[in-house]
Amino acid sequence: MKTPLPTLTAIAVSATFLVSGLSSAQSITPSEKKRVDQMIGELHQKLHGGSAKNNLRAVSTLRAILKSPKATYQYYMDSIKELQFDAVGKRESDWRDWRERNEDRLKSTEHIAALHYQVKFLLLTLAVALEKDETTGVQKVMPELIEYYDDLTRDFDRLEGQSRVLTASALASVFAERLKLPLSLPPLQTWMGSPLPVSAVYDGVILPHFRKEKNHSALQAAWGKRIIHESKTLALATGGGALGLPAGLPAGIPSDLARRFGFDTGDRNRDQRREDTRQRKVSQEDFTKERLPTLLWGKNRDALIFGSNQASGFNALGRIIRENLAHAEAPNWLAELKTLAAGSAKAEADDKTPDEE
Repeated sequence: MKTPLPTLTAIAVSATFLVSGLSSAQSITPSEKKRVDQMIGELHQKLHGGSAKNNLRAVSTLRAILKSPKATYQYYMDSIKELQFDAVGKRESDWRDWRERNEDRLKSTEHIAALHYQVKFLLLTLAVALEKDETTGVQKVMPELIEYYDDLTRDFDRLEGQSRVLTASALASVFAERLKLPLSLPPLQTWMGSPLPVSAVYDGVILPHFRKEKNHSALQAAWGKRIIHESKTLALATGGGALGLPAGLPAGIPSDLARRFGFDTGDRNRDQRREDTRQRKVSQEDFTKERLPTLLWGKNRDALIFGSNQASGFNALGRIIRENLAHAEAPNWLAELKTLAAGSAKAEADDKTPDEE
C-alpha cells in the first residue's frame, strides 16, 4: 500500500527538524553526563541484575548439592516432582506411583555418581558464562576441566551405563531447569553442552584453547590427556568421519599459522561448520588399531605446526602413515602431509632475503 503524499511530506519535515536539532545541540555538561551514566547503570541493573543474582544463587545451590549423595538425590527428586508433576497439574498419587516404580534405579550409586558429574559440569559451565567473555572463562576453568576428565574417566567403569545422563546437555537437566539457568545465562559459542563424548570437548574447547595461546608444551600435554581419556571411555565422536578427526582446519589454529601451512581457512573451517557428533562404543583392540593412530596424527600435526623442529614433525607424520598403510585415513593423511609440506616450503621461500636467494 502506498503512503499518501501529505504523510511523506510530514515525515520529511520532521526528519529535517530532528537532524537540525541534533546538529545544533550543545554537548552535555559533566553533571548531566553523570546523571545519564547513572540512568544507564540503573537500566542495566533492572535488565540484568535479576539474572546475575539468580546465577550466583545457582552456584551456591549446586555446590550444596555436591556435599553428599543424599543431598544430590533429594534435590534431583524434588526437581522432578516440581517440574514434571506439580507444574503440570498432576496428582500427588501420580507422583507417588512414579517414585515407587523408579526409586531403586534412580537411587543407585551409579546414577547418583552420574548426577554428580552432571552437576560438576554445570558448575564449570556457569564459571565460563559468568566471566566477562567466554575466552577468559575457558582459560579460568581449564585446569579444573582437565581434572574433571581425570576423575570422570577414572570412574567410567561404573558410569558406563549412565551415558544418557552424561551425554545430555547440562543446561537441559532438571537441575538447570529448576534453577532457571537457560533463561539467565548468556549464550556460549564454543563451550560444549555435555561432558561426553570426550572427543567433542577436546576438539571444541580444550585443544583450541592451547592452539590460540600457541603453547606447544601445554598443547602436547593436552593431547596426551586426550589419548588417555578416550582410551578409558572408548567412546568416539564420529561426526566428522568414520574414525577420524574432523576434516579441515583444526579448531583454534591462528590465521597466520593456518596460512603458513596451507590450510583452507574459509570453506573448511571446522569452527564454522562443526557437525553434530554421536557416540559409539568400540573395543580396546579397535581403539588401538583405528582410533589411536588418528589421535597420534593430530598430536604430531600440532607438534609440527606449533613446535620448533619441523623436520622432526614431518618425520613423525611420515612414520604414522608408514606404520598404518591399511588405515582408512591413510590417503587423507598423505594428502594433508603434502599440503603441510607445500605450505612450509612456500613460507620458507617467502622468508628468504634477496641475498639468500
